[in-house]
Amino acid sequence: MNKGNQEGKGKIVQFPGLKDRLLEKGVQALEKGEVHESSQLLAQAYELEPDNPDINTALVLSLYESKQYDQAGSICKEMLLEGIGDYFEVVDMYLMILIQLHKHSEVIDTINALFDEREVPFEKEEHFRKLLHFSEKVVNGKAAVPEKEVENEDQSSILTGKSLEEQTLIVAQLVHRNIHPFIGELQGVLQDPDAHPFLQTMILNVLKEHGMDKEVVVVKLGMEERVHPAALEDVFESDFFTGVTHALDELLAQTNPTLFQHAEELLKRHAFLLYPFTLKEEPDEIAAVYAYYTAGMFADAILEEELKEQVESSQAKGILSRLTELEEISSPNI
Repeated sequence: MNKGNQEGKGKIVQFPGLKDRLLEKGVQALEKGEVHESSQLLAQAYELEPDNPDINTALVLSLYESKQYDQAGSICKEMLLEGIGDYFEVVDMYLMILIQLHKHSEVIDTINALFDEREVPFEKEEHFRKLLHFSEKVVNGKAAVPEKEVENEDQSSILTGKSLEEQTLIVAQLVHRNIHPFIGELQGVLQDPDAHPFLQTMILNVLKEHGMDKEVVVVKLGMEERVHPAALEDVFESDFFTGVTHALDELLAQTNPTLFQHAEELLKRHAFLLYPFTLKEEPDEIAAVYAYYTAGMFADAILEEELKEQVESSQAKGILSRLTELEEISSPNI
């Protein structure tokens, strides 16, 4: 793509609204899975306005879908250099492209630089760390490369027969792919009471990122609910998570900041597994149980004794039982 093409020998007269119409038609074609037509339309829009973040993002996605990874990567680099679009969303796309190009060393360097030099948004940390660990395993010859599994859009299943680790990586890539061919399978996982809750949460987040407003059924951890993914709160911005975190902060942050960090990490992991469900008790009660449990993990007998009375109620015992169940569920080791 040549950013200078629009500056030829004399000015090209543009029809009013042409760029917007090209973008709209390009996005519509992308949503229908007509990836080559989409990339052609969006490339024309890009020539008219190369600094438009919406056009850049849509073009990168269409090039990715049509497996033109080198071109998609070049545009992502330009976006990062020139500050076009949301920085971390662009980085996310760029990393997925590097994985498709098997440039795992560059994935490692890019993510390490992110953690060293920039403040990575909390909601992106776990995703970036998983990509980092995966690429490190590939570079060290300890992992196969499952990304090939999602290249064929015609296959009826992308998750069946895969390990949890492979499924997790495949679902992570769907954030920047056309998910329509796989909606049925993704909904099936959400309704499967035996599916791993971590994978179910990832699928919900993918549907949310794609703005899916159709109702879906989620069955996990003995609970069932109908939800509209697009309307869901982010897992770490929910009243449940922020309320319990605040209560933990008041309980531990000043007196035992190290224990607070461990309790908060425990809560993060469990909130992610539970999503879109939550613990229903009051934040102060939940925080006391998490503090008590964490004190036991780190043999802090003094704090355990201080909190013992607070966790002897029937409600607190119910929270502790649920916490223990959640702690027994291992997250995928990527």
